[in-house]
Amino acid sequence: METAFDRVIAFLHQRLDAEREADLALAMPYPTRWDPFFRDVMTVADLYRYPTQHFDFHRAQLTLTDRDR
Repeated sequence: METAFDRVIAFLHQRLDAEREADLALAMPYPTRWDPFFRDVMTVADLYRYPTQHFDFHRAQLTLTDRDR
């Protein structure tokens, strides 16, 4: 699983590095009811940021604090 994750991250990093600023600024409407991080209009740059926001949100939900242990 770790190897597959590393490959996906490397691929996304290559794609992001190859994007032009004009392409990152392209935007389209998104249904905000699908996810709390979606906005009415999202750019390609927003979509690249989304997985990290989503992961961090759920990681915080599942992380135990010292008080919880």
